[in-house]
Amino acid sequence: MKTSYAKKAFSDPQSLAATPEVAASLVAKLQKSPLEVDQRLNKLEAVFAESRIFLSNNTLSLNAAALGDTGMCGAKPTVEVLDKNFGAGLDFLLTWKLWLQAGKHCGLTSTLSYLAISEQPLCLGDIKQLHRSWPQLKSLSLKLQKQYPSAIKGFHQLDFGKVKLILVQAESQHARAQVQGKFDVCLGDLEIATNNGYIPPWQRPTLGVTQKSKVAVIGAGISGTATAYSLSQRGFDVTLIERGQALASGASGNRQGMLYAKLPDNATIAGQFHQQGLQHSMGQLKRCLDAKYWQACGLLQLATNAKQVAQMQAVMQRGYPLSWLQWLEQDAAEELAQQPLSAGGLYFPHSGWVSPVDWCESLCDQSGANVWLATDVVGMQQTQNHVWHLTLAGAYSGDYEFDAVVIANANGAKDLLAKQSISLKSIRGQVSYIAADKELGQSPALVVCGEGYVTPAQQGVFAVGASYNLHTVDMALSAQDHTDNLSRLSEVLPRHKKLGSNSIAGGRVSFRAVTPDYLPLVGQLADESKVLDRFAKLRQDANYKFAEEMPYLAGLYINAGHGSKGLITAPLSAEILASQMANQSLPVAQCVAWGLDPNRFIVRDLIRRKR
Repeated sequence: MKTSYAKKAFSDPQSLAATPEVAASLVAKLQKSPLEVDQRLNKLEAVFAESRIFLSNNTLSLNAAALGDTGMCGAKPTVEVLDKNFGAGLDFLLTWKLWLQAGKHCGLTSTLSYLAISEQPLCLGDIKQLHRSWPQLKSLSLKLQKQYPSAIKGFHQLDFGKVKLILVQAESQHARAQVQGKFDVCLGDLEIATNNGYIPPWQRPTLGVTQKSKVAVIGAGISGTATAYSLSQRGFDVTLIERGQALASGASGNRQGMLYAKLPDNATIAGQFHQQGLQHSMGQLKRCLDAKYWQACGLLQLATNAKQVAQMQAVMQRGYPLSWLQWLEQDAAEELAQQPLSAGGLYFPHSGWVSPVDWCESLCDQSGANVWLATDVVGMQQTQNHVWHLTLAGAYSGDYEFDAVVIANANGAKDLLAKQSISLKSIRGQVSYIAADKELGQSPALVVCGEGYVTPAQQGVFAVGASYNLHTVDMALSAQDHTDNLSRLSEVLPRHKKLGSNSIAGGRVSFRAVTPDYLPLVGQLADESKVLDRFAKLRQDANYKFAEEMPYLAGLYINAGHGSKGLITAPLSAEILASQMANQSLPVAQCVAWGLDPNRFIVRDLIRRKR
């Protein structure tokens, strides 16, 4: 059964909220006096000293010998902790305190990655009640409370800079099967559910493939800048290379983008990824971007026909917390939108819109990466010692060497990886900008989605989009696409039916990069010709068990193919990729990481005898 758990998304219901009776019992069980907290601190200190992570000789310090002087992949050393029972977070807060104390004696060059399982998550109110009894942990507990998630099943990564908490809210057996990582300390005698059976080569962890820390990230849209940010947090020396004159010159350059997860009516890997991606993006925006560049104003997904009503009602039956997802009838939805709508539908209270350009700029600034704009990669070759030699043209023309390369330039990946069959297709999209008008063109008070989407106005203009065209590469604005976008607008906001072309205040064309299964390509790339040769027996037997390892290309990674969902998928994908490169526990379930593997289409083609 453990093997099957690792292959599947977390089952419904999606809410793990405890009943009031169960919550009261848990609170009573978890209640600790300040003295008991100090006693627990002493016990944990002994556990860490025994594990040789912390050295204790009257003064705590991190054991560089146990962690490695420079850490895996040249990144800063990481302390990896696994906790079987998060409760109210006492052990996490105490471990954080111990790590801070130890770090004082080594310049805080290490990072702490703490993964905890929570079978029955407490609500924030109960967490606060318990934390009030632990005054010696007040400063840390307030930080935890600020990011504490709703009781939604799945992985939740809370980011405190050099400290990351991966909170897995699920039944213990299911959670353990989905955790991927190598831990220095396991609290509560917990062991990860190891698969003693066969694991296909393409699903085995990719450990120790990048030995140094000089990384080139090619592409500076949301995928590239988020990757630079995540890598820099783990100590990599990042150079961001962008052919455009500015950051977010491609599909990430729209004035406004919606933060939206279209949820399926059953448990799927894609649905789990998009759900977590939305939560992750909203959390990152709260930490990293000034509120004037984004709004958690809420989002409505309208059900404009019977089929959509049935599908959305099925989504509601999956049991999400009402604080995260609600069904609204038309009159209630119109009250939130502050104008007539064509229907009711699903309401995401904590979703909204963001300025992608400002988000990219903020991530880039906080990453501290070297930024090379107006620079094109015209050649890329791996040397005999596995270093990547890049030939650049433009502002930073010349030849450079990097220990690793991350391809994050959307459709441009196919040009850089000409010897690989990269499964990406380019889809043209046009957004129209509408001048807000009090009489005819008033924008909604929140994001509204139907066949297209409409955003609240910013500086007198709101966005409507987007067209979807596979058959043209024309960068010029199309009058027909403007007309089509006006039609999309009137379909969800009936008041706008009288708007004509004179209401158009501009627009923007960009090209999405989309994969055949609409999930991005995230991870380390393999040598395609060697995969086809080494695993040729898949053509005759899809269940053949290989002893051979995956022929990965040392130091070559990709984060691309996000389509129209990049604002909720690219930042989380960057965390997945950076964790893989730094040999840290993954912030997502194993099934999600496998579902995003960039080599999956080669393997599928072999099994289907297409190659």
